Amino acid sequence: MLVEYLTAFDVLISGALAVLSGLTLRNHLALCRMKTERIELENRLGTIQQQTCFDALTGLRTQRMFEARVSTLLRRSEPFALIYIDLDGLKAVNDARGHSAGDELIRLAVRAIRTAVRRRTDLENLFRRGTAADEFFWVVERSSITLAVQLAEQVLMTLRSVGLSASIGVAEWDGQTIQTCEQVELAAEQQMQRAKRDGRGCVRFGTGVPSRGKTKEAVPLEMNAERAERSAA
Repeated sequence: MLVEYLTAFDVLISGALAVLSGLTLRNHLALCRMKTERIELENRLGTIQQQTCFDALTGLRTQRMFEARVSTLLRRSEPFALIYIDLDGLKAVNDARGHSAGDELIRLAVRAIRTAVRRRTDLENLFRRGTAADEFFWVVERSSITLAVQLAEQVLMTLRSVGLSASIGVAEWDGQTIQTCEQVELAAEQQMQRAKRDGRGCVRFGTGVPSRGKTKEAVPLEMNAERAERSAA
């Protein structure tokens, strides 16, 4: 009788263990699936963040990151200057040799600009304007217009050393007329356009927003035409 009882008990225990084992296995498999899905989601989010924050061609930070950085500096009232770099001659390269050659020229230019910038903190303040543009921003924090112009000249000399040219505009946050990221960009862009009108391959600088307009909507027609021409390149 005792033997039969023990045998039945063993069967019961074995069955219970089998059920628990099955549940444990299912739980383990479910946990593995959850971990896998989480890793895949994190990878997708990382890819999206990478595409949003960094330019695929050059590895530089994007226009969105530029706007966020400048907005932070303006909010903190921290002095800075903006160096606006526009490569000369990219359209001619694209027309003569194709866009792949133009992309290689852009990568060469970025390597040269990085060489001129040098400091890690400044490298983090290099940005590409848009995704199809040959234009770049360098936000120089705690800088006077004099120092920023000197740095812009260094960039120009480094580009020349690898056979490239650029028209560069420099604008300084003056704490008065410039109040938004848009105005900072416009002020530097108008100085860059001066450099183009003066023969390209040079640096021009100024402070504040010219009286002809303080928003992109008020940009002169000739500047809009120049933007369209560069975008077509």
